[in-house]
Amino acid sequence: MSDAHPTPTADAWRDTLAQALGEVVGRPLSSFPDVPYGAYYTGNFLAESELDREPAWVDRAALAGEEPVRLDHLLLTPPGDCDETVLVFDAGRSLFTVVPGAFPAGLAEELVALGRDHDDLLSGAELGRLAARHGVDLAADGLPGRAWTVWEARIASGDSLLDALRAATGLHAATGPHDVPAGLGDAADEVDEEAHERVAAVQDDALRDYLAAFCDPESHDLALSRYATADGETDAEEDEEEYEEEDEETDEGLVIRWEGAVDQYEVTVRRADA
Repeated sequence: MSDAHPTPTADAWRDTLAQALGEVVGRPLSSFPDVPYGAYYTGNFLAESELDREPAWVDRAALAGEEPVRLDHLLLTPPGDCDETVLVFDAGRSLFTVVPGAFPAGLAEELVALGRDHDDLLSGAELGRLAARHGVDLAADGLPGRAWTVWEARIASGDSLLDALRAATGLHAATGPHDVPAGLGDAADEVDEEAHERVAAVQDDALRDYLAAFCDPESHDLALSRYATADGETDAEEDEEEYEEEDEETDEGLVIRWEGAVDQYEVTVRRADA
């Protein structure tokens, strides 16, 4: 191992990451409420690719939170300059849509009794418990194609804000500067200068180079879209009127959001109870 990157203690590395990710979100992580947070993946790409219907989402162990979901075609960033990070998901804490009438009678009736219809969302854990109670195999060929779909997939992480931000930026497995994913390197000029300025206070070279790519509002890979300001409001990098009403409805508890592959999907860190 290079002497230039000695392995820090776990606490020292967490402090380093907290400072660095605080630069990305624009305020110290300690300034956010001490509540559970999560990182979530959603958007058109899930439906268009039909990855929202992959049987892996409704595996019994996955819905019970015992096994993660790994899908090779769901990447944090599209193929490009940064390392391609395959996302790992928590199906039990992801949100699903259901069509009650598409299920066998017992499960369909209970979903209706619970007030669940095609406009409602329920957690994977709740869906798994209901299916188990009625003996329904959610991956069975006999179910109509969109009886259930994943609407918002939770990226696997702990509940702290730091954990959620590490998951959302592909740093969940990095234990020190020696294993930070490759940054932009020679292609760093493809990232807007203001993005580099946003993380200029990050002392570690590897982290600074890597995280600059997550601060560019003009990126075609993963563009910084919205983030919470110190006064609790949100700031839009691109303030488009057509999204104003939607943003008011979905920004509660928002920490930061990125838009991937030119608006095909979103990665959002927000309060888990929002």
